[in-house]
Amino acid sequence: MSEKALELPDPEASSDSKTEQQLIKSYLRKVDLHLLPLSFALYFLSVIDRNNIGNAKAAGMDKQLGLHGEQFNWVISAFFFTYIFCEVPSNILLKRFGARIWLPFIAVCWSLLVACLAAAKSYGSLIAVRVLMGVFEAGYVPGFIYLTSFWYTKKQQAPRIALFFSAGVFAGIWAGPLAARLQSLDGELLGYQYIFIIEASMTVAVAILMALVFQNYPSTARFLTEKERTAALEMLEADRALSPTADYSTHQVLRALSDWTVWGYAIIFWAAATGGATQAIFGPTLIAAM
Repeated sequence: MSEKALELPDPEASSDSKTEQQLIKSYLRKVDLHLLPLSFALYFLSVIDRNNIGNAKAAGMDKQLGLHGEQFNWVISAFFFTYIFCEVPSNILLKRFGARIWLPFIAVCWSLLVACLAAAKSYGSLIAVRVLMGVFEAGYVPGFIYLTSFWYTKKQQAPRIALFFSAGVFAGIWAGPLAARLQSLDGELLGYQYIFIIEASMTVAVAILMALVFQNYPSTARFLTEKERTAALEMLEADRALSPTADYSTHQVLRALSDWTVWGYAIIFWAAATGGATQAIFGPTLIAAM
């Protein structure tokens, strides 16, 4: 018999492998519980916040403020002018301040602006508020995706990002019934004002919880044991996930921008988002007119 045939599996190596797998499972379970529920809830509310102006119009906002012609369409578009251009700067600030501070901060800012829509008295004030909303809300989706790159391998990221985006679908389902209930409230305010104020308050509440629960990086997370942290950092290093200490490189940015697949995915997402936003914003008006 050859020497190779006599070799037996090392029971200690097998035991170490099983222990490491158990640590990784425990790590993922804890990270999922700390990151995903609140991230899902905040994206659900962010979609409602950016699109609730459509339900407000159906509740009479345009008539109350005297909007006419193409003015409402420009109010809708104003949000996206700043939303497009502020995503990258927001992620740079996220890296500087950490997700625990930055994501709740921008959420509180955009929700306060949503509440300000209830106090808008003119076309100009609506435009101004919507432009500022785009500045702050721009950072949330790319911020979440960027954040997950610190906590998960590329393979682990995919299903979690898919789950995150599914919150937008649920927001489309519940936005109408929620707005209908809010605009029917009895009080001193108009129906559309209740929509803005109460939905904004819900976002603030979730943002406060996020500030209390979120941790910035696995290397500093208080909810992990030392063994879980060590196993996770080794896993992430092997996957070459983003390092929280890595510097920005202009070369890397330019290389990403020159990748045709990036632009291909951008076009696909633009087409999907355009249809979804159109339905969400103008759907209530079309239904009311039937």
